[in-house]
Amino acid sequence: MRLLYFIHYRFKSSVHMQAIRYSLLFFVSLTSFFAQAQVQPDNWCGTTGMSPWLEWYHQHKHEIVSDRNSDTAWIYAPVTFHIVGTNTGFGYYPLDQAIRALCEMNEQYTEARIKFYMVEGDGVRYHDNQSWYIHDWAGGDEMINSERIDGRLNAFIVQDPAGNCGYSWQDAIVIGKNCSGTGNSTWAHEAGHHFSLPHPFYGWEGTDWDYSQPAPSEIDGYQVEKTNGTNCYDSGDRFCDTKPDYLNYRWQCDENAESTFFQKDPEGVSFKSDASLIMGYSYDECASRFTPEQIEAMRTNLNTQHADYLVITEDQPGIDDNLNVELVSPVDSQLTQYNNVSLLWNPVPGATYYAVEISLNPNMQPRLYNNTVYNQTSLDVEKTMPNNRLLYWRVRAYSEWDLCQPNDSVQTGVFKTKNFAATSELESLVTTELLPNPVAEGLPARLNVFSDLNLDAVLDIHDAAGRLISARNVRIYTGENSFEIATDNLHAGVYLISLRTEKGTMLRRLVVGR
Repeated sequence: MRLLYFIHYRFKSSVHMQAIRYSLLFFVSLTSFFAQAQVQPDNWCGTTGMSPWLEWYHQHKHEIVSDRNSDTAWIYAPVTFHIVGTNTGFGYYPLDQAIRALCEMNEQYTEARIKFYMVEGDGVRYHDNQSWYIHDWAGGDEMINSERIDGRLNAFIVQDPAGNCGYSWQDAIVIGKNCSGTGNSTWAHEAGHHFSLPHPFYGWEGTDWDYSQPAPSEIDGYQVEKTNGTNCYDSGDRFCDTKPDYLNYRWQCDENAESTFFQKDPEGVSFKSDASLIMGYSYDECASRFTPEQIEAMRTNLNTQHADYLVITEDQPGIDDNLNVELVSPVDSQLTQYNNVSLLWNPVPGATYYAVEISLNPNMQPRLYNNTVYNQTSLDVEKTMPNNRLLYWRVRAYSEWDLCQPNDSVQTGVFKTKNFAATSELESLVTTELLPNPVAEGLPARLNVFSDLNLDAVLDIHDAAGRLISARNVRIYTGENSFEIATDNLHAGVYLISLRTEKGTMLRRLVVGR
């Protein structure tokens, strides 16, 4: 089953000073949404088709390049993150990780002399919508058209973008959380689509082929690129400094940054695909660059179709790389109420965002808590911390313009938690957290338990009238524990979750909503 979409492009150019509108006939398949796994989608990129702007560019390229052959100035592109969660505000991608992804994307665009920055005062927006958090193409269409902002690159971060790692569509890029880790090329790849670049294997999307056989001369009426370069401007991605590539799935590279096996062009000539191209489908660790022709097309696109992005035309002041955030409190193993932790630090000149982390370990792995705040130098931690534990915390400083934190010698503070208000032995030994709360009917909640010792316990669920709904024996181990609270058989209402041990009983209230 296919959906037909029309995407409208608008641009200005030195060749045509009037605004020109194009409609791109864009086909996408809905079936992939239902077939892909959440953890690592097989379909890496959902973007297909060739930008009509790129067709215009190729028609006028020689004139444009002649006009711009001395243009090496930096281009600055504004970005707003749209971080999407469930209806109850669960599942947000951490803002500090989105900032890290944009920092890495800036490194990948260095040769192109394109720098991305967050829009001042409007760098991030949060949206609670389950049908956008995990969406099909109709949900993506609704999300983008409901929340897209003109004059900037809109970057939506969701759990599942229509069964893909990401896609570029309707003046926005949409990225899956599971494809946004350190060292990813998904962000740079989708931004490349946003600025008109197709896949180097354009025409092969959705095609199965026996690569031991010579390629056909055409696919669906579109020329297949040859290794001799005779049709490089009329086939593939229509750039002559990208080698032929027919591989339309994720693939590993060899030590020469090429595909690990050969393909054959229409004349039977064997070749390997270039794994270094960000716009290809090689694994993240292989992809690293854009070619000069790709760079020229992207820069021209920014100066024409996306000229409204170019509000800032020169470099802005950043944060001194030698400055660290100075922590004020708590430090030096100061005793702190475990469920009422307040953090305080000194401001850093030029910084607007502060990323706060708390962990059981000085290397901050794993993180018990993280939050990124804007224009504030204190934070009341809303999450209950483990009791009777030595905890470590740190703060990194960023700004809308300075998204990278190169200094690794960040000050780490240490504090110890204590329950000054404990009324039972169990409360002094165990802390619990029930999330999400409220929880949607039919979706599971989790009771997270942090314990100072091993315990046998009974986990009960009672309704508001005190009737026992379920009971099960559980084993609590020293450290972190997590128990699922199924709501499949619970109607909307209030329930009491009890954890009974030989040291006492702890009660938590769970709200189940429709």
